[in-house]
Amino acid sequence: MTSKELMLKTFRGEATDQIPVTPHWWGLYKFRLAGIISGYEGEATAWSLSGQELAKVDELFYQTFKPDMFHLTTGASHMTRDESYYREYHRLLKEVCKLESKAAIDEFVELAYPSKEEILESGVFDHISILSNKYGEEVFIALNEGNPICTIFDSYMGFVEALTALVEKPDMMEYFVFKLYEGLLPRMEALVEKGAHGYIGSETYCSCDIISPQTYRDIVFPAQQFFYKSIERMGLVPIVYFLGDIKPIIKDIRKLGVKGLMIEESKKTFVLDIAEIYRMLEGEIVLFGNLDSVYTLLKGATQDVEQETIRQLEVVTNGRFITANGSPICFDTPAENIHAMVSTVRNYRR
Repeated sequence: MTSKELMLKTFRGEATDQIPVTPHWWGLYKFRLAGIISGYEGEATAWSLSGQELAKVDELFYQTFKPDMFHLTTGASHMTRDESYYREYHRLLKEVCKLESKAAIDEFVELAYPSKEEILESGVFDHISILSNKYGEEVFIALNEGNPICTIFDSYMGFVEALTALVEKPDMMEYFVFKLYEGLLPRMEALVEKGAHGYIGSETYCSCDIISPQTYRDIVFPAQQFFYKSIERMGLVPIVYFLGDIKPIIKDIRKLGVKGLMIEESKKTFVLDIAEIYRMLEGEIVLFGNLDSVYTLLKGATQDVEQETIRQLEVVTNGRFITANGSPICFDTPAENIHAMVSTVRNYRR
């Protein structure tokens, strides 16, 4: 059975003799492994790669550790815009952030979110087609991107302003959020055309350590549900990566229409025990593991990685589980620890 078949069977809830394994390798670690950068100061260089250059970075990680999934980043865009575009962009964004006009939101999304054809021409997914042509029959290929909530909080409005708007202008925020998710659909169509099998949406700032469960249900959930169900109809396996405390909204996540759920390690004031989350999902969604990327993979000994990997494998008794770490691999993580996680799963039998 190929890695791709193993992943797809797991997402379908079919019994398999082997549990899939994939390190959470979105991020900068793979660029360091490839010798492109040595630390965070080289981040801009890493994100400037696309096409064959980026495909080589991903291929090296895959050939080094042989996971069951390509966990891909987005390539740099070749698309250029003139000054008039950016003047109009910032004018409309200023109007949008007032949250007074649905027409302004519509106009902004039409301007800021490219069409499928523009995405294909931009080159941001060229590495995916290269990898798909070479590995697409054998390995599951998924792109991971940050989704609109993250963009609203980090780029469009700001953290405090967005939180305030959720309370003071909930109806307009609901409309804004929905239109942004809707605006991503042509991007997903381009992703399908380039040969990806799945999409991982990183959902930041909508967990229950930041907003209330009811705010999530009223404002964010409808847009997410629409989006993930839409991309499944396109042929992508929808996977969601929730950052933060999700336990109060697990029942909602089960209704999102996703096939897989990725979670962080326990952090700050919340605990995400893999056995508890697994039970709460009741077999409806595939759960990715959350080995601690810092205290286990980075700072732990090889035997610590093996023990934690086995501990997680032993509490997921009914399948529908993929071994992974909770956050992207840290710089300086020993390669032998990543190998230990993968080999422990390969040698494990239920």
